[in-house]
Amino acid sequence: MLEQFSVAREAPGRRLKFFLVFLLFLFGWGAAGVFWGFLKPNLPCAVLLARGLGNHPGQVWEQAALSAVFSITGVNPGYLPGILEKGLPAVPAKEAGTAPAFAGGTAGREGEHPLRDEESAGNPVDFANRPVEAAFYHTHNAETYLPLHGKSKLQGENGGVSLAAGEMAKVLEEAGIRSIHDLTVHDHPDFPTSYIKSEATARRLVRENPALKALVDVHRDAGLSKKETVSVGGREVARILLIVGNGERLPNPHWRENYAFAQEIAHRLEEKYPGILKGVRLKPGRYNQHLSPRALLVEVGSDRNTLEEALGAARCFAAVLAELIREDRAGEYFGAAGES
Repeated sequence: MLEQFSVAREAPGRRLKFFLVFLLFLFGWGAAGVFWGFLKPNLPCAVLLARGLGNHPGQVWEQAALSAVFSITGVNPGYLPGILEKGLPAVPAKEAGTAPAFAGGTAGREGEHPLRDEESAGNPVDFANRPVEAAFYHTHNAETYLPLHGKSKLQGENGGVSLAAGEMAKVLEEAGIRSIHDLTVHDHPDFPTSYIKSEATARRLVRENPALKALVDVHRDAGLSKKETVSVGGREVARILLIVGNGERLPNPHWRENYAFAQEIAHRLEEKYPGILKGVRLKPGRYNQHLSPRALLVEVGSDRNTLEEALGAARCFAAVLAELIREDRAGEYFGAAGES
């Protein structure tokens, strides 16, 4: 019995000795991997990261080496942000053969740069110093769209037409063309004098901006039984009507120039966006167009159109206007500016 008890007591001791020897063996293996890494500079932790720390045959030493590094330095070589926080070098893209991935995205391919139009994406300071070449305003500021506000007018406020004009100004800016969008209210509280008040605004815009190439009064149509749209790029957009005053009631010395300007815009709209144009309508008024040879009244859809349909039409109009203004910079289209 005593002999059996002695053997039984020695068994746990042997197992403990074996476990300690095994731990020493693992530690020695890991330490050997670290020292070997120092002796072989072409296989630092960066390469281990590039290999993905794969658990495949022939790389058992890598796992042991990484465990030893973590125990000694407190840095997990498999977690790149931790390496960067400690000031250690990240994986060189060329050496590793792949672009390193970072939290929030991946590095771009060598030699790739974002597309950049020098004319439309210039230095913001340079853009601010460019002359104003287009001006938008509203004689009837209250005009809006039924689906947007549930009514056709917002008395005393800027309605949906101001959003359409704002979209035009945005498109021009993206094309590198500086514009002004004047939001002075002219139709409240006395609607019949709207054009008298808006003429003062239009005259100021022309006077203060001698390089002006387009003076645009933005409206929307009304009184239609249903909305009118056309498909552009798979989306429904409102139709556009251009109005030119022929000076029958009040003199408009620029009406022929304004009419030619409107016809050129109309031609290009139809060419680029077939069906978007309702027409160029000559009317007996002058609509402040006596102030500039490049003045227009633009109706963006009707009160039955949605805002998105109106914005789509505004973008189409502005794209054509930007094209003409840029041609003028090359001396290919417009004549000299002038004010009566």
